Amino acid sequence: MGDNINSNNKTPTKVPGRSVLTTLSAMGYFLDGYDLSVISVFTLVLVTYNIFSYNAFTESFVTGSALLGAFVGAVLFGHFADKIGRRYLYIFDLIFFAVFAILSALSTNIYEMIIFRFFVGWGVGADYALSPVYTTEMYPSKSRGAGYGWVWTFWSVGAGAAFLLGYVFFIINPVTGWRYTLALGAIPAIITVILRTEMPESLRWGIMDPDKSKLSEDGIKTIADKIGITKGDIKAIIAERQSEENVKSGSFSALFKGEYGKRTFIIWFQWILYDLAGYGIGLYSPLILKGFGFTGGSTLLLSLIFNMPIGFLGAFGAVFLNDRAGRRPLQAIGFGGMAIAMAMFFMASHAIASIGIIVGVVAFVVDYGIGNLGPGNTMGLYAIEMLPTKLRSSSMGGATGVTRIAAFLSAFLFPYLTTTIGKSSFFFVLLGLMVLAFLFTVFFTPETKGLTLEEITIASYKHVKGIPKLVLPGTDSK
Repeated sequence: MGDNINSNNKTPTKVPGRSVLTTLSAMGYFLDGYDLSVISVFTLVLVTYNIFSYNAFTESFVTGSALLGAFVGAVLFGHFADKIGRRYLYIFDLIFFAVFAILSALSTNIYEMIIFRFFVGWGVGADYALSPVYTTEMYPSKSRGAGYGWVWTFWSVGAGAAFLLGYVFFIINPVTGWRYTLALGAIPAIITVILRTEMPESLRWGIMDPDKSKLSEDGIKTIADKIGITKGDIKAIIAERQSEENVKSGSFSALFKGEYGKRTFIIWFQWILYDLAGYGIGLYSPLILKGFGFTGGSTLLLSLIFNMPIGFLGAFGAVFLNDRAGRRPLQAIGFGGMAIAMAMFFMASHAIASIGIIVGVVAFVVDYGIGNLGPGNTMGLYAIEMLPTKLRSSSMGGATGVTRIAAFLSAFLFPYLTTTIGKSSFFFVLLGLMVLAFLFTVFFTPETKGLTLEEITIASYKHVKGIPKLVLPGTDSK
């Protein structure tokens, strides 16, 4: 296990346990869900009470500015997490949530809100490139999907908390209550920053670059024993390091070359399709519900229900099914369910009032539940698993970044498209995208269940009898 491992251990090796490790990573996704969803509370108040001067352009920008910021944060932090390690960035990225959540709450005009939300987005993007990567690297292969699934469930919890607090403060005072809703996101961010200081460096990154991580052999053994990674896994990680000597840590260009290029295309394409529909519906759920006939606080209360418990239960299912059913079938089922939901949204927009309301609500239930079980869960997992340790955060950061641009376009275009081509046509476009995503999954997305991260690294992407697979060297691919 030695194999050139640094003996000057200056990195903490005290591991508080896998459940605590997972929770601290999951809090990043909680804040992502909270801070990306809470803007829906603000936009509802904005268009209902005209609290700031705005137009269609600034309304779109205030919703999408955090997504643009997420592009910057994800790409930047993803690159440096591969270069200098996960730990320090993993600790301090949440400071963006704390500082700019408070500043957003103090905004005095729409332009200040856009700027502060942009920097909230830095934290959102950064944590996508750090928390799930850290957790996945610190889990044994047999339960890796469950570990990521637990982290993913907290997104719905965060979104639900945003709508719950938004509803409470809307009832108390709708004109000023949004300020408290935005500011309260700073509290869990500060607590999590403090607790994360006790976490060690990611074991896999530490072994890949022992001089920078300063993990000793004893430190590695301590962490490995605590989280359930075996000596065989450690030997495989060292073998991966040796086979990847020519790959520069954090090299963005390496994501687009040869075998890795194929994988990056798969990750980006399917995630872009998901975000176009996911954020097109999610960020405007109160306004979509308002179009179906609901009013005021009821739109926030229903949005809460769609996230908690519906979205949460879908994500919770992934905890148990990622390592049993596999990523590929869950993703196909999820995209198929979302296509059905978009068709129902389309029908609801043409139905008479009472029927439209019922069909629209059922569409939200299907979209949030099945979507979170499938692609909402699998997109990030694929981005982490499909690239090697030296490029893993860059992969997750790059995929997050480019898909936040897609999400921004969806958020930005919603007010324009719904006023020009109508809501029903917008839903019809999303239906087509989800059908395309379903077909892409069936014909191009491989399964990663049952493979170690190191096996995935050395495997080759091939079609075997028409089925996309990751084929290990020396195995029969006919």
